[in-house]
Amino acid sequence: MLHRRGAQLPIPLDADAIAALQRCEHCLHQELCDELLATPGHGGNRSFCPVAPYVESLREGELKF
Repeated sequence: MLHRRGAQLPIPLDADAIAALQRCEHCLHQELCDELLATPGHGGNRSFCPVAPYVESLREGELKF
C-alpha cells in the first residue's frame, strides 16, 4: 500500500511505523488488499484498510510543490 500511494516508512522505524506494520500483518482484509494492489493505478477504495490513514499522513508529509 505504501508503494501504491507513493509513501515511504521513516528510517529508522518509529513507534507509529512499527504499529502500522503490525496492523498490516494481522489484518483481516488481506484478500481485499490483494485485489486492490493487483489493480492498475494509485487510487481505489482503501476504506477497509486500518493503515490507510497512516499511509496518507506519510504521503502528505512527502508531497512537495
